[in-house]
Amino acid sequence: MRLLMLEGIYFQFPKLGFLLFFFLACETLCPLRSNALYFPNTAHFGESGVKPLWWMWLSKWGMISLFIVALMSPVKDKEIMYHGGGGYDILLILEPAMIDRNVIAQVEQFIDKRPNDGIGLWVPGASGVSIPLTYEHDVLKSILAQIPSGHDEAFIRPPVSRFFNASQERAKWVIVISRDSQKSLASFPEGIETSYSPEGNLSLWFESIHRNHPALIPQQEHRYVDYFYIYPLFFGFMAMLSYLYGRNQKGLK
Repeated sequence: MRLLMLEGIYFQFPKLGFLLFFFLACETLCPLRSNALYFPNTAHFGESGVKPLWWMWLSKWGMISLFIVALMSPVKDKEIMYHGGGGYDILLILEPAMIDRNVIAQVEQFIDKRPNDGIGLWVPGASGVSIPLTYEHDVLKSILAQIPSGHDEAFIRPPVSRFFNASQERAKWVIVISRDSQKSLASFPEGIETSYSPEGNLSLWFESIHRNHPALIPQQEHRYVDYFYIYPLFFGFMAMLSYLYGRNQKGLK
């Protein structure tokens, strides 16, 4: 089974891994001290019939290996998105009578140019389409493509406030696409900018409002590091306690 948590982890000080060979050499060449400070029962270690326990062997080398891994400092790079302020939460209000392939295509192109803005959709009338602000723009466009062509209906004032309730930091912007801008000139709450479609070329209008309201371009920060040394340090400490417990027992016979 692939451990996704371990992907991308590397060591800041990989050369410290040579310490393992130092301990291996010491295991072979260094004699056991008779005046042990931490292990008072060393007299028992040389007795016949005293056999090293497998769990003590695992504890000792687990302790050494984990402490060395902690010293090597396992880390993982993270990319964070820094927006630096700006950006919009946009509500698209689409009159049913305006729905056709050309209008939907223009709206989709506009959405594609604003990948980092939150966008919602409201289509009044019988279709009853109401999509809250979302960053899942592919889902939004798929719903747009399924809306049937509409007919002239009374253009009522949309419940704009509920679309922006969850948004506090970004600028609020309502885009109204209607054949008759006069009947859609409803009063929106203060602090919400509103753009109304003209009777002429929608393509040029979308280009114009996109230029006048620049899309948010986030900057990527690459020097954010997560440190994981605490995990091998903790388990190494537990292995050390287990090893010390075994070494201080009386008569390991």
